[in-house]
Amino acid sequence: MKEALIALNTITQEGVIGGYAIGGAIGASFYIEATSTEDIDAFVFLAPAKGSSLISLAPIYDALKKIGGIVEKEHVRFGNWPVQILPAYKPLVEDALRKSQAVEFAGVPTRVFTPEYLCAIALDTGRTKDYYRVAMFIEQDAVDMKSLRSLVDRYGLSDKIKNVSNWENKDG
Repeated sequence: MKEALIALNTITQEGVIGGYAIGGAIGASFYIEATSTEDIDAFVFLAPAKGSSLISLAPIYDALKKIGGIVEKEHVRFGNWPVQILPAYKPLVEDALRKSQAVEFAGVPTRVFTPEYLCAIALDTGRTKDYYRVAMFIEQDAVDMKSLRSLVDRYGLSDKIKNVSNWENKDG
């Protein structure tokens, strides 16, 4: 994973992306017991190309290839780790990126979503494994429920909390 983080830092420093943060299962593993995952979800700030309203990932893939990445479908592999580049596609993710935390992994600086934003994005995504991840955060007391509730209310996710088995035990 170290090689992938170094690559993401490199393209950030080169201005290819406006910043990134790790989300998904890898992001969650900074706070709770790790669950198995196949890739690193790197959420990025992108701007449309000049003269276009479309966002393209091509410049990111090209920059990552130049520094040793191997493109495999929607991923770019560094070492054993495929990286999926995901644009900040809605206000919730944009806010999560802005409020991400600086951390280190194997001596490499990186950024990761806060537990509250990881949970809110998981609720928004709405797959069974996402609800399970939220339940794990709650079970392991790794999320501030007041802050999470604020995000749930702000982003209209209240109808999704019924899918989290232990929410009612902690929601105060």
